[in-house]
Amino acid sequence: MSKLFAPLVCLVLVFLQPHTCSAEKEQSGTIVATVNGKNITQEVLVNRLKMFTDITPETAASMRQEILDQLITDIVLDEFIDKQGLIVSSDEIEREVDRIRNTINSNQKNAIQSLEQILVSIGSHIDEFKKSIKYSIALEKYFHNRLDDKTLKKYFDENKSLFNGETVKVSHILIDTRNMKTAEELSHALEQIKTIKREIDRGVPFDEGVKKYSNCPSAQNGGDLGFIQRKGTFAKSFLDAAFSLKAGQVSEPVQTEYGYHLIKVTDKKEGDNIQFDNVREKVRLEAVDAEILKLIDRLRKEAKIVLNQ
Repeated sequence: MSKLFAPLVCLVLVFLQPHTCSAEKEQSGTIVATVNGKNITQEVLVNRLKMFTDITPETAASMRQEILDQLITDIVLDEFIDKQGLIVSSDEIEREVDRIRNTINSNQKNAIQSLEQILVSIGSHIDEFKKSIKYSIALEKYFHNRLDDKTLKKYFDENKSLFNGETVKVSHILIDTRNMKTAEELSHALEQIKTIKREIDRGVPFDEGVKKYSNCPSAQNGGDLGFIQRKGTFAKSFLDAAFSLKAGQVSEPVQTEYGYHLIKVTDKKEGDNIQFDNVREKVRLEAVDAEILKLIDRLRKEAKIVLNQ
């Protein structure tokens, strides 16, 4: 199944998969958004947020937006899957769930947690999880015959750092924008990171800039984030910038969900000399994930989305 929805690889995505309420339920409560004529209600968002405990008001506001974004994606994906006639049987879903359970059990060395317990710990539950599996299987079917060897080889050639083990050691300066509410605040943050970049270009040592400006806890270590891989937990924009740099170079400002970054590559370890045939399946999985992201982006742009907030 695609890693985009693959549970053990990116289980954190599951908490963004809110449940789809019935048509009757959607008619009750305040409508916060309409997607191609389908309503999303305040009730759904509130009930979903209740599954999370010990979160700050700022975190709740951010999480609410993420839940709403995923609900919108759920609707456009459901419509797409239905339109394409992509059928996923309950047996297919259950086989994948069983495979995941077995993997969890074999990987845990200490206290045993069931799949359900893990899902609860991240504010989700098994029905939502099965829905993410349905999406994954359906989209795998859709792209199965659309990515031939020529297409995969081209993807491999353009993205070798995803497969050859190449790593870079990075430090960064972060201007955190997560608690900024106004366009004026965000604009000021962008100007600040641009000013810091100009200072560094004029000769101010990067570690001094880190100490003076960075909002990240890594500032205590000179902004050092250690060696990172091309495929990892960092935002795509961060990784794209980091792996485009040579050792000693500093990026232009890069925006992620955390804010604005300046990234410096301090060391680089070249990857292995690998051949396409040796990593064909990995290439296929990565290519499918990339196509799914492009598809979701296209579906959202084509959808008629009305936000009432």
